Amino acid sequence: MKPPRKSPARPRSGRIGRPTLDQANLIETEILSAATLLFRARGYDATSMEAVASAAGISKRTLYLRYRSKEALIKAVIEDRVAHWAKTASRNDVGLSDDFKTRMVQHARTLAHALGDKEIRDFSRLIDQTSTIFPDFAKFFYNVGYRYELDFLAAEIRRGTANAGIPAKNPERVAQLLLNMIMGWRNSEDPVRELSAAEVDDFAEYAVELLFSGQSAW
Repeated sequence: MKPPRKSPARPRSGRIGRPTLDQANLIETEILSAATLLFRARGYDATSMEAVASAAGISKRTLYLRYRSKEALIKAVIEDRVAHWAKTASRNDVGLSDDFKTRMVQHARTLAHALGDKEIRDFSRLIDQTSTIFPDFAKFFYNVGYRYELDFLAAEIRRGTANAGIPAKNPERVAQLLLNMIMGWRNSEDPVRELSAAEVDDFAEYAVELLFSGQSAW
């Protein structure tokens, strides 16, 4: 007669099984944080999924369960960082003036200062370096970054000119001019010298002033 089979021991709670929601969120945060640091420091090509998993303190299997490829991971990182930058910039929207021109100056200053952020510059450089090999990265960065800011400014111009009784015929083009003036200036100056906060404020205000001087063409 065979001895009765023993029932398998039940796994201890918290040791085996699916992670809790808090644990899953923490793992996700660690992955994105590790990947952000590595992509910034090493670039796309030199950053491996193995290195990200090691830096995040997880297994490669755990990483691949969440991101099937390095391309999917960097897109998640870009989306995460753009959301963070937008949240940071939105803090400056508290107490915005009701005056249209003053509001635009405030937005221009916020943008001009944000474009000098080291992390934003690092990611812009990363996209430039990979754009020829991975054009989808540039397009994705454009949609979640540049396009987001463009739509935001266009909405402000549309609202501001409508309230003034002279709606802009092409608010998106006006927003594009302001955005590109500031981006072009920072891209030209940042590589060669350190810009002071006062210089950044002055240029942003001048860009808006110049734009408003031709408001009849909006």
